[in-house]
Amino acid sequence: MMNADARASPPSEIPPGDAAAGRVAKILGLLLVGLSIAWLTELHRYADLVLFAEQPLAVAVGIALAIAASGAFAARRLAWLLTAIVGAMLLALLLFVAVAYPWLSIAAMMRPAWLVALAAIAVAGVLALTGRVVGWTIMIVVCLFILAALLGTWIGLPTIAPDRLALYLLLDPNGLLGLPLRVALEIVIPFVFFGELLRRTGGGEYMTSLALSGFGRFRGGSAKAAIGASALFGTISGNAVSNVVGTGIVTIPLMKRTGLRPETAAAVEATASTGGQLMPPVMGSAAFVMADIMRVPYVEVMVAAAVPALLYYAAIFVQVDRIAARAGVRGLAAHERPRFTDIAWRGAHFLVPFAVLFAAFIGFQTRPQVAALTAIVVLIAVTVLRSYDGKRIGPRAILDAAIDTGVQAAPLILITAAAGLLMGLISLTGLGFSLAGDAMAASGGNMAVLLVFTAAIAIVFGMGMPTVAVYIMLATVLAPALVRAGLGEMQAHLFILYFGLMSMITPPVALASITAAKIAGADMWRTSWEAMKLAWVAYLVPFLFAFSPALILQGRPIDVLLAVTTAFFGTAAVSVGIIGYAARPLGLAQRLAYCAFGVMLVIPPGAEFVTIAVNVVGATGLLALLALAAAGNPGARAPVPSSQANQEETA
Repeated sequence: MMNADARASPPSEIPPGDAAAGRVAKILGLLLVGLSIAWLTELHRYADLVLFAEQPLAVAVGIALAIAASGAFAARRLAWLLTAIVGAMLLALLLFVAVAYPWLSIAAMMRPAWLVALAAIAVAGVLALTGRVVGWTIMIVVCLFILAALLGTWIGLPTIAPDRLALYLLLDPNGLLGLPLRVALEIVIPFVFFGELLRRTGGGEYMTSLALSGFGRFRGGSAKAAIGASALFGTISGNAVSNVVGTGIVTIPLMKRTGLRPETAAAVEATASTGGQLMPPVMGSAAFVMADIMRVPYVEVMVAAAVPALLYYAAIFVQVDRIAARAGVRGLAAHERPRFTDIAWRGAHFLVPFAVLFAAFIGFQTRPQVAALTAIVVLIAVTVLRSYDGKRIGPRAILDAAIDTGVQAAPLILITAAAGLLMGLISLTGLGFSLAGDAMAASGGNMAVLLVFTAAIAIVFGMGMPTVAVYIMLATVLAPALVRAGLGEMQAHLFILYFGLMSMITPPVALASITAAKIAGADMWRTSWEAMKLAWVAYLVPFLFAFSPALILQGRPIDVLLAVTTAFFGTAAVSVGIIGYAARPLGLAQRLAYCAFGVMLVIPPGAEFVTIAVNVVGATGLLALLALAAAGNPGARAPVPSSQANQEETA
């Protein structure tokens, strides 16, 4: 249904290229998804074609450039013709590169001027349209690295000739058509397609209803349901902002209606949606890129990420429970929540593709792209056989899902192409080693200082960028510095992933917080502050697993067991201290005590006497606080009336 503003707009004000650009983008989006599936299923082999991996990647970049060009200036009158020409030229250029790649890769050794010009145009087109449709951060970073390659002598690096640089960036497997782009085409697009099919068949609604039926009856049940639904759907969607929109339009009004302040409701949705990209098994597709970069099985990444992700959601869950207790927020009435037995059975078929996904990853350890395709086939099969609230998959729904997936994936293709340029530049110039050395020198060799520097840079670099793009850029620029300083590779990559994602809720950009605040009608700054409090564990735990791999399930079983157990108790204690409410409201001294003893417990015990002693002190102090609370500690403030609690909820 059109909104009032759209109905009021006279037809003469609609740019003449909008409809045509939309049709072109849909056709190209369908082609992009078709290309991904055709390459994964190796259809070219049935036609007796032998292809280099770079050939379908070049086609994907060309399609993404054309999609981006079709929408770049669609709102401007008469500009559609110019952008159509630009998009068609870039598409034709990349198709030529794809078809002639074997010959071009040989001809490049002679560095002909015409080929250098084509390479420069292709690279410039990728950078310009990536900046236009995604944001200028990554484009500026790549341009700075290009300048560093061209002016290497001035900064102590080898100077790269302009013609060699252009050809390298376009045709070398370590450049534009490199690993990040391959992961996007082979892994990310199938998972986005799976998520889109899930949404169109009612899977997103089912997850929300299932969470409401499970948590709705409890104190603050609407917020707890939002956490569960956003975690489930967020791990598949791979985008915090789209997840906020997808689930937040249901959960945020529900949280407000049950008594939570708008800022708190928006913050819960923003943090839960952001955390979906940290939660196995899919982790917003970043885990697949991480596994490829580190050359380790995907299961290793999934296992290492499990405990930090569970701690993240445990912190949010405990804080929401304490906020609800303090504000007197009750659970949903029986008529406001679906019955678990009804909802669980109605959508039980949605669990089958997830079971297949887990079995493929863990039981058979298949490649992620094979697991994704298998899950897609199973999802289509079960939704053909069984409908959910009248939604049954059909050819039209599959076609629409493929079109939307392709259009959504186009910016991601451009981002990963730009990330490939960045990786190629770092490899060609050796700038990665130089940056790593500079970072280590600036930290004075102190690992803690280096981690603080890296965390701050990761948050700044990650502002406004999708999960996969954030990770690729940071893994290329920052991870080598941490590894060279002595940090384990898995610890280093998870560390930068966490802080890159925290830009989604950390001001000033905080896209997830801003989106949730708009839905809730809340202030963006207050929402961002609330979100940072809810997600406090994500700012602390990466430092802890950097020093103690037990939190990522590496080390002796006894060390891992103790570290995980104390971490969960410590997380709960700190969360109580942040909110300031246990069995009754807490005074300032008590809040500080809960936070201090909780942090002591979160620190992994390890084998050193100091850390063990810290854990013992934390456990003893927390037990003392609980004993005082049970005895009715006279130092606690009197209970806050419900109306006053609602007014002070964000204190």
